[in-house]
Amino acid sequence: MLDLWLIIHFIGLALGVGAGLAMLRLRGAVADMPPAERGAFMMRASVLSKNSSIGLLLLIVSGVGLLMSHGVTAVMVAGGPMFHTKLTLVAILIGLFGYSQVLMKKARSGDAAAATRLPMISNLLMLLSVSIIITAVLAFH
Repeated sequence: MLDLWLIIHFIGLALGVGAGLAMLRLRGAVADMPPAERGAFMMRASVLSKNSSIGLLLLIVSGVGLLMSHGVTAVMVAGGPMFHTKLTLVAILIGLFGYSQVLMKKARSGDAAAATRLPMISNLLMLLSVSIIITAVLAFH
């Protein structure tokens, strides 16, 4: 069962981080487009956020599965402070991801202010994702 949880965890990681990296590259690729065209294109490309949602769900479910498979106390002791840091970053990521979903819904409804905040939030999510990966590796190397 442990291998299945790990497989699901890495698929979730690939979906979530992959979608974030794709959006980062797309924002760079359309930087020279007129604002109206760029906005319309990025709204269409925002369909990638579904991959992020599915990835985050898989990461949470498989993370809980991994935690239960090993035993909560054993994982907390084995992971030490880095694991606690990782969990804190995950909690922040979940909150920020929820906020990004709210902004996305507002942007789709024509809220320009929400649309202008999305790239910054997306960058923060990417930074958090990489930080979570680093702390996970440091916790369980």
